[in-house]
Order: sequence, then structure tokens, then C-alpha cells
Amino acid sequence: MKKVLLFISMLYNFCFAQQEASVWYFGNKAGLKFNVDGSVTPLADGQLNTEEGCSSIADVNGNLLFYTDGSTVYDRNHKIMPNGNYAAGTGLWGDKSSTQSGIIVPKPNDPNLYYIFTVDEPHHLNASVYPNQFMGDYGSGNFVPSIDDGYNRGFNFSIVDLTVVGSNGSSGDIVSRNNHLVTYDPNPLGEEIKYKCAEKITAVRNEADNSYWVITQFTDKYYAFKVTQFGVNTSPVVSTVAPYINLSGYRRNAIGYLKAAPNGEKLVVAHLQSGTAAGLANADTGSIYLYDFNVATGVVSNPVLVFNSIAPYGVEFSPNGKILYASFDDYSMLPTVLPKQMAQFDLQSTNIASTKIVFDYLSFTGAGALQLAPNGKIYYSSNNNYNKIGVINNPNVLGTGCNFQRDGVTLSPGALHDQGLPPFITSFFYASFTVQNYCFGSPTQFTVSTAQPILSILWNFDDGSTSAAMNPSHTFATAGTFDVSVTITTANGTSTSNKSVTILQVPVANAISSQSVCVASNGIYNLGQHNNTLFGSQSPAIFGVAYFASTANANSHTAILPNTITLSTAVTTIYAKIFNLANVNCYTLTSFRINRFIKPVANNVLDEIRCDDPSNDGNALFDLQSKKSVILGSQSASVFSISYHLSQSYADSNSNPVVGNFTNTTNPQTIYVRIENNNLPSCFSTNSFAIGLNKFPRANAVQNLVTCDDVLNDGKEFFTLNTQSQFILGTQNTNDFSVSYYSNNTDAANGTNAISAISYENTSNPQIIYARVSNNLDLTCFATTSFSLIVRSKPRIVLQDNFIICQGIPLTITAPTGFSSYNWSNGSLSETATFLTAGNYSLTVTRNYGDVICSDVKTFILKSSNAATITNVVATDWTESDNIITILVTGDGDYEYSIDGFNYQNSNQFSGLNNGETRFYVRDKNNCGIISDSIFLLMYPRFFTPNGDGYNDTWKINFSETEPNIKITIFDRFGKLIKSFTDKNNFWDGTLNGLSLPSSDYWFTIKREN
Repeated sequence: MKKVLLFISMLYNFCFAQQEASVWYFGNKAGLKFNVDGSVTPLADGQLNTEEGCSSIADVNGNLLFYTDGSTVYDRNHKIMPNGNYAAGTGLWGDKSSTQSGIIVPKPNDPNLYYIFTVDEPHHLNASVYPNQFMGDYGSGNFVPSIDDGYNRGFNFSIVDLTVVGSNGSSGDIVSRNNHLVTYDPNPLGEEIKYKCAEKITAVRNEADNSYWVITQFTDKYYAFKVTQFGVNTSPVVSTVAPYINLSGYRRNAIGYLKAAPNGEKLVVAHLQSGTAAGLANADTGSIYLYDFNVATGVVSNPVLVFNSIAPYGVEFSPNGKILYASFDDYSMLPTVLPKQMAQFDLQSTNIASTKIVFDYLSFTGAGALQLAPNGKIYYSSNNNYNKIGVINNPNVLGTGCNFQRDGVTLSPGALHDQGLPPFITSFFYASFTVQNYCFGSPTQFTVSTAQPILSILWNFDDGSTSAAMNPSHTFATAGTFDVSVTITTANGTSTSNKSVTILQVPVANAISSQSVCVASNGIYNLGQHNNTLFGSQSPAIFGVAYFASTANANSHTAILPNTITLSTAVTTIYAKIFNLANVNCYTLTSFRINRFIKPVANNVLDEIRCDDPSNDGNALFDLQSKKSVILGSQSASVFSISYHLSQSYADSNSNPVVGNFTNTTNPQTIYVRIENNNLPSCFSTNSFAIGLNKFPRANAVQNLVTCDDVLNDGKEFFTLNTQSQFILGTQNTNDFSVSYYSNNTDAANGTNAISAISYENTSNPQIIYARVSNNLDLTCFATTSFSLIVRSKPRIVLQDNFIICQGIPLTITAPTGFSSYNWSNGSLSETATFLTAGNYSLTVTRNYGDVICSDVKTFILKSSNAATITNVVATDWTESDNIITILVTGDGDYEYSIDGFNYQNSNQFSGLNNGETRFYVRDKNNCGIISDSIFLLMYPRFFTPNGDGYNDTWKINFSETEPNIKITIFDRFGKLIKSFTDKNNFWDGTLNGLSLPSSDYWFTIKREN
């Protein structure tokens, strides 16, 4: 009795488990309630008035939650949710004239949140109907498409929260509205549209992760959006498959249903038009395509053309997914009638198109929707505004046995159906079962899932065993693949669901011994090296290996360790799992320990190459133990030991160590270091360094550097010190040794502050310079020597820069005394030299200091000079005492001028002179001669009195006799010639032709010889 009660309880709970699709609202106030016993009750409380698009949802117990035409949303009490009110201009972006304006999808793991996915109808963008509705979509409120332009608002989703009370008291409200999922460009300029949403939408549940796929179509692309407990993933899976449906022209290209098979593995789509003219009025050829759908990935593939001869609209799968139903407009019978066809296709056929069976002609306008119901029947609705709805009573039966009734269900009084019926997540109608534990040797659990009440159930496990339990456990006797089936009988009939169940072999995990590894403190360990041990003779093609840090991770197959891990502790336990590649839950565990020993680091030791002693024999004693602290670094001496060896092989094998101080046997010589972990001697590292001796240099003594001072005689000069280097090195090779110079012994000893070897100015006179000879391989290996820098005074000649030599007179010059030698440029070697001609000359003198001879050179010029030659005297006279003369001369001298022979001036011009004779002098400033001459400055009388009294009886030009060629002409005031005479007869007595002329003004002209 207890077992019967338990079975009834399980049956009751199961029968009421999935009733989300049990309440339908559609058409004009039409509605249906599908009861758990398979019966159907018409509903009269619906508020929809929709041509096509509609969607509804109930809870798991079949209680209405809300419904919509894609634009306006009604709650369970038939109140409009305020934020889903299309009439208020704030509704959703579906449309009642869209084939499938929307579908409702619950949010996984949240009973209060639902998503309404919507697609628009292509011609609902008239600004007079929807003012300012689409400015955000089209970028400009001025764009008003025509009624059949084909544009729409695309694919969107809104969110319903049932815990929110609307402003009008509605049970639930829209909390997020019209979220774009696929963005497209309406392109009002008339260019080609890249994407446009068709009036198609469906949804499939993925049982594996409790998620949903929501699918729509754009041209030749299917977009699958995943809905999880975290929300809607806005990055879709896009599948591009044939055919390409032109969605940019006449709006009917978007019309027709998209459905998924109850098991979610197939899609079917109806295209009322495909864009190819059929030659009939207002009609293009349509098509139906079948596709595969991958529930795990969301990929649509493998297009199969069912047919393309007439215009399809509604499509639906049978509950078992093996039969396809479709409704058509049969344009071939125009213009007499426009009948509808109801056809059936066998999806198990290799030529599906050839299996078409037309089992009814419907002579009313407009093909309608087909929708599978919870009772396992398919319902049909068309746009004839009829009160009775069609039904396919046995959709799993091929042929007319499917029992289609045009007037299968009468709607409530006044209610009318149109073309649309509400679509649902197809999984609501699928009688399926799930399987848990595919591992051989353990019970496998089977769980059935269906929306219909189960009258009886029978399991067949394909191994000779059956069960009538609702959710049985079964242990298979062998590993292998079994075709498990469950046959379920409901009030609607009997259906069988099959599933291939592979019971997998559980592998053997071969033991792995504990590992001792020598690694760095955070060393890398390769776990993959143990794969072969774990596999043994088992095939890697069947089994896989994974490693984990804990048994919990291994059991849950999470946090798989990478192939290489970092060992951060002294002991690490690894859990190795060998599992069946087909199911990670079929596995065996083993574990092993990894004992980590720190691999020591032999830190680098600087080579010890010292300076040899003066013997340069190449041998010395070295303290190798002094290197220990450097080799260890921060490593503990109690954990690690150090030894020294004369070869790498000795160091690797820890043989023939060098103990104590060591005298090198070669120069240089390599010493090999071994440092090992005392707890694991095989865990060691090696390194090496060199010991050796560099040759001791010699610094040979050299002579001082002596030079003569320059013209400044300041005791400072620049010296080229490296001229000493070859003498300091002697026979030592410059490739081995180098010389540097310093101003003091301390710097030379330290090798610091070296001075320039190319150009160095002494700082004192004399100055000691210290030379350091260094071994190029070891600059601390050096020897020093010194020498002095001495600057000798330069002899100075005091002699004029310029001398004057008068033409034709020899000039003797005497140099200062006290020099070691004289050398005049005219050849004289004594203190004096005589010169006969002008020119440039020099004198070189020397002073011999014994260690250097210093010289000085004086250049001078002999300038020629002579007495002047007067070439002309320019006179400006005819005044009593304001006459001017300018004396012009030639010659090589520098001249000065005088008119009294005593007072000379540089200017050759004299002014303010009286008329009459003027004597002038020209003197050479260099005393090479004086010349003189006279000039007569002329003047005339202002009047004369020719009265014979002996005073002023005649008129003449004073001193005109000094100019023999002077010519004088006299005129009266009227221009009459009176007298003309020269210097020989150079006066006028006041007469003309022997007669005295009256007192008056007379005029004269003078023509001088120049």
C-alpha cells in the first residue's frame, strides 16, 4: 500500500510539473485552457485583438502569469502593465501584425523574472501613427517610411518583474524595455540594408546547463542568443546558411513561422516569399527549409529544402518530431478560388519533399498558424475570423490518420481566431528523459520529463531488462552502447522516446611511487611525465589523465592542475585521475607524494687573477676556502656543502677534491665548484672560476722633458707626455702594458686622476711627473717612475719694428748684446748689419742652456724715404690778404709744409696770405731732405689818377711781370675796347689814342697763362 501511495504521489507531482504552455490567448478575445486531463476549456476573459502575433505564459501549475501581442502586455488579471502599454506610446517593439511578434522565456533559477523577445512587422513606421517613437533608431524624426518600405525596429527584448506592482495595480510590470539585440541600419537613402529582422522567433531549452536559446532570422543568418541565470548574452551565435531571403523589399518576404522540434534538434522555417516572382498576382514563390540545431552550441546547419512551389505560412512538428505539418496559400487555383492547403511531410524520409500529403483544402483566405499543445495535439488558426479552431488530433500518425478537424474546438461566444497562435519554448511539449551516471559498475539513473499526465510507462534498457518505474535506476552488466527507450501512455495516446546511452569503462589508475625531486625553491615539476605510468597498457585514445591538488577537486573535475606545476612546499600530495574521455565522471583516483629538495645555487665567484711578484714565475698560493661565503650567498652552510675540483667531471662525481690552500699548476687555471644538498647529495650544482697571475710590470727611468718658453715667458708650456711611453716601457709589449701619467705620487699609486698624455700644461717650473705602468689585464698590477718638466726662458730681442733708409744712403743697425748667436736675414752673423735697400728683414738670436737651445726671431721693415718733388702750386688769389695756396708734391717720403722755414704743418694748404711773393718749404719727416720755392699772388688797384703828379699816374696788375704770358684787356662801361697789353707792356696811362679819358668806371679782363 505504501508503494502505491508513493507511486501516486510521484505521478501527481509529475503531471503538474510543466504547465507553462497551458493557457493561450490569441485572435480577437480568444483563449484556451489546456487541462491536465487533456481536455480543453475555451476562455472568454482575454483582451487581445491581434491579427497574428501573440504570446502567453503560465506557471508550472498552469496558472496564467501574463500575455502580450508583442506591443501591449496584460497581467494575469487582464490589466495592462503600464510600461508595456502600446497605446500610451511606450509599448514593446513587437507588432500584432508580425507573424511571431514575441515569445516569453523565463529567467533560469528566478521564478519572478521573464524575458519577452519581440520582432517587429516591417511596415509599422508611420510617424502619424507613432509620433516621435523612433528618433533614437533612425537618427532623425523627419524620416517617415512608406507603408510598405520593409523597415522595422529589429530584434529586442524586455524584462517583466512579477514582484513589481504597476501604477494601475497590475500584477507585474516591464522593468526594462526594448533592449536592442541586433543593430541594423534602416538606411533612408534607399541603399541596400545589411540586416533586417524577419517576423520569426522560437526558443529551445538546453537541459545540460538549464539555459535557453532564443533564435531569429536575418536574410541568410540565424542569430541564437543564450539566456542563462545571469541574463541575456547579447553576443549571439551567428550561423550563415542557405537560402538568402531578401528582406529589403516587399514586406511579405519576412512573413512565416519559425519552429523548433520538441527535442530541440531541428528547426523549420516558412518563407511566404523568397523573392522570386512566380508570375501570379501579388505572389512570389515561397519555401520551407529544415535545419539541424545544436542545442549545446546554438549553431544552425545542414539546410534541406522541403519544397518551394507555393506560399507557406504555418509550420509545426509532431510531438515525436518525425512529422512536419504546414499550411499554404495555394495560388495555383487563382483567380477562381484562393484555397488553403494543410499538408504533412515525413521527416524520416531521405526525400522529404516527395512525402507531401495534402489532407485538406480550406477555402477561406489566409493560411494560418500551427501550434503544438500540451495535450499532444496540433491546433490550426486562420484569418477568416471564425469562432471555431482546427485541430490535428493524432499528429504522430502519417496520412489522414492524423485526423485533422477544421472545427475541432469551439471558442467562447464572441471570440474569433485570426492567423496567429502563441508560440512556446518547444521543450514544454517534449516527453524526454535524462540519464545520470554512465560509468560501468555503478547504477545509472533515468528520469522522465513531459508536460502530459502519464497513464503508464515502460522502460527498455536494451540489455534484456525493462522497468515500469517512473524514474528507475539500472545497473548494466557490461560496458557498451544501449538504445534505451521509454514508452509513455497519456490521455492523448502512446509515444516512445529513444536515447543512445553509452556505459563507459572505468579505467585503472596504476600506482605512482613517491618522488624525490631536486628543484629551485619554487621549482617547476612536470606532472605529465607520469602519464605513461598511469595509463599502463590502457589506450590514451579512450582515457585521459588529469592531476589535482585535492580529492574534492578530483571528484568534481575542477581546478585541474597544469601539466607543469610550481612546488612551493617541501612535500606536495598530487591526486592523479584517469578517466574515460567520453565522461569524466567515469574515473579512478590515485595519489603520490613529491618530496621537494632545494637545488643549491653555486653563486658566481669572481676570477682571482693576481699580480705576480717581480720574478714573474707565474705561480702563487691561493686560499680557495675564502670563496665559500660568496658561493653560498644566503644559503645555509648547515644544509649545503662546498668542495673544489680541478675538472668538471671531478666536480660532477664529487671526486678528488682540492683541500686547503692551493698553488696553481697552470697559469691561468680553472677551479670547479660543487655545492650539494646534504639531505640529497645527488641534488647539486656546479660552477667555476679562474685563478692566475698577471705579469708584474717595469717602469724604466727616463730623461726630463725640457722645452723653451713661448713669447709670454710665463714658465708654462704644453708637453706631449706620451713621447716618454716607449722609453718607460722599454722592451715590454704595448699589448700587455699601458702607461698613464699623474701629477702626484698618490694618484699614480691609486691610478686616479690621470692627466692628459697628449697635451699637458705644467703647473710649476720645474714640475715632477709620475708615470704608472699597468698590466692591461689587471690595472692593480703596476710600477711607477718619474721625470721632470722644465721650461727654459725664451731669449727676447728688443729691436724696432720699422727703420727708415734714405735713398742712396746705407743704414747700419746694431742688435742687443748677450745672445749665443746672431743671424740677420741679409747674411750678417754679428751684432750689427748694414742695409742698402728698403724691404722686410729679420734677426734670429739663440741662447744655449746646455739641455735645450732657445731662440727668438725679430722681423722688421726698412722703409725708403727721399726729398719731395713739387709738381704744382694751386693758388686762390686776387685778394689783399685772404689768398690761399695748395702745394702738390710727389716722392717716397712722409712730408710736412712751411711758409717761413721754421714752422711746419702736415697740411699742404695755407690760407690768409697777402698778395705778392710767398716763399714755401717742403720737408721729409725722415730727414731725407728739404725743398723750397716761391709763388706770386696777384692783385689789381681799385683806382688811379693819371694827372702827372707822380702818384698813381698809371694802372697795372701788381706782380704781373712774374707771369710772362699774362694778357690784360680794358673796356669802358659801354664795352668799348680801350687798351690791350701783356706783361712786357703791362700798364695803362688812362689815354686812348693819345687822348686822356674821363674819370669813370672801367672794366678789365685777364687771361693767365694757366
